[in-house]
Amino acid sequence: MEGYEVRFLYDRAALLLYSRAQRHIVLGDLHLGLEKKLYDKGVRLYGAAEHMAKQIKKLAKDHKTDSVILLGDIKESILYPDTTERQGIDEFFELLGDLKIRIAVGNHDGHLGSIVKVPIEDEIILGNVALLHGHMWPSPKAMSKDYIIVAHNHVAISIKDEKGAIYNQKAWLVASVDPMGAEGRYGKFNKEIKLIVMPAFNDLIVGKPVSMDERHINPLFRNRIFDYNNAVVYTVRGDAIGTPSKLAKISSPL
Repeated sequence: MEGYEVRFLYDRAALLLYSRAQRHIVLGDLHLGLEKKLYDKGVRLYGAAEHMAKQIKKLAKDHKTDSVILLGDIKESILYPDTTERQGIDEFFELLGDLKIRIAVGNHDGHLGSIVKVPIEDEIILGNVALLHGHMWPSPKAMSKDYIIVAHNHVAISIKDEKGAIYNQKAWLVASVDPMGAEGRYGKFNKEIKLIVMPAFNDLIVGKPVSMDERHINPLFRNRIFDYNNAVVYTVRGDAIGTPSKLAKISSPL
C-alpha cells in the first residue's frame, strides 16, 4: 500500500497529500454561489469563482501536484442551482482548465453530477488515506486507513486581541479515534487513526469556533467515533493552540 504524508499549507485552507510517486492538493467547502446569497442580503461581492480557481491553479503549480481533490460542498445550493450559481460553477471548472480534479460529494452537491464533467465519489481512497466530505459515515475500508480527511464543519477559533476585541479565524482540527466509540459501529477496533478536519477554502466563510458543543460538528464526533474534546486545534499558520475543551473559554492573545 502506497504511504502518503500530510502537510498543511502555510496560511492556506488547503493541504498537500504526497508520496514518493504522487502529489495532490486537497481542499473543501467552496460553496460556489454564496455571493448570490450575500447579494440578496445587500452585500455585493463579485468574482468569487474566478478568485478561487486562480488560487487553486497557483497552489497546484507551486507544489507541482498531480491532481486537486475537492472535499465537497462545491456549490452553495443544496438542490439544483439557479442560473447565476450555475454560471459561476461552469466558470470555475472552465478556469481550472486541464487540472485533474476529483470530487468527494458534499451535502450541498445535489445534481452536481449532471452539471460538471468531473468524477464525483462518496469517498476517495489513496493508499493509507481516506478523503470524504464529512457528513456521512466513513466506510469500513476508510476506517482501516491511517488518516481520514474531511471538510464540512468550517472549523474556526475565537481569538481575543490585546484590546479585548473578539474575532474568529479559520483553523484545523486533528483528532484521534476513540476505540470504544468506533466499536459501536465498526465492531472490535484497535487501529490508530487520525481525523483531520479542514477549514473552508472559500474566503467568505470563517466558521464556528471549535470550543462550541461538539453536537454541532459531525457524526464522527457526536457519536464518539473520534475524541473531540482532546483533539488538537491548529491555526492556519500551523500553531497548535490547545484542545476544544481548553478553548471553551477564550484565552490570552496569540
